[in-house]
Amino acid sequence: MLKTNNELEPMKIALITSCLAGVAHSKMAAIALTKEADKRGHIIAVEEQGGHKIPTKLTTEQISEADVVIIAKMVTISGKNRFAGKPILDVSVNKAVREPNLIMDQAENLFTSS
Repeated sequence: MLKTNNELEPMKIALITSCLAGVAHSKMAAIALTKEADKRGHIIAVEEQGGHKIPTKLTTEQISEADVVIIAKMVTISGKNRFAGKPILDVSVNKAVREPNLIMDQAENLFTSS
């Protein structure tokens, strides 16, 4: 949503990253998107998946409060049904690492159009 001076209200973002091992690519995507979200004043909660483990899982509260869900993946994520009814931006992990500004632009557009 927009503030009165055409600036975007801070978004609450639920980010899920997923790669085969859950080590390098998931973490790099999470770091890149977190930095970009912070730079824009957004609030982001991160869940990293991979290697058949989920070290930090998003809470029910974080999911329900999220304005937008970003899924940055190389492999299918677990529990996608948790985000039913939420606007979802589905991107590749590699794109999230290389172009976090573009991904955040897309998330903001999704937020303002929903």
